[in-house]
Amino acid sequence: MSETEALQLLAMGDMTAYRYLFDHNFSDLCNFLLIYLHSRELAEEIALEIFTYVWERRETLQVKATFKAFLFSSAKNRAISLYRKEQKKLFTSIDHAQSISGEDTSSAFSIENVELREIINSAIEKLPVKSKQIYLMAWEQNLSHKEIAEKMGITPKTVENHVGIALRKLRESLSPYYHQIFILFLIMSFYK
Repeated sequence: MSETEALQLLAMGDMTAYRYLFDHNFSDLCNFLLIYLHSRELAEEIALEIFTYVWERRETLQVKATFKAFLFSSAKNRAISLYRKEQKKLFTSIDHAQSISGEDTSSAFSIENVELREIINSAIEKLPVKSKQIYLMAWEQNLSHKEIAEKMGITPKTVENHVGIALRKLRESLSPYYHQIFILFLIMSFYK
């Protein structure tokens, strides 16, 4: 069953198609969420919420690129929403009279931003050669698994496996920096 067929059948309420989409995407979605949330339970909870949304909106669901891109976009939006709620709680408890000046914060953030980017780049450089190449094509060039497969002369399933390997290895390497990376990710997404 192809993704397009599965989405068409899903729109008609076909549970087998839904199960196919779930089985082929749930693990990658959880791994993607783990990069930002550093909690497997929370990542799985949000992934399940997204798939519940998919089922509830199956008749009107608009998937513009690929289903995986739709899932990751939904995950990013939910993670940002969750982060905003957490930040509101945090900021209401901070005594603003003791906060440091904007210049100090800005320069400290710039230094931290550069250091984090170096840490992320270093983690990407340590990926296995093929996984790194596929990761960069998927995330930096925004190519679909099908496009990558065609360019590299491999199957989309092989591309999916390499993306999974890259995400797992990055999660392992970057786990001590989850909080800082998530903040950087939020800031970058606001300026796009």
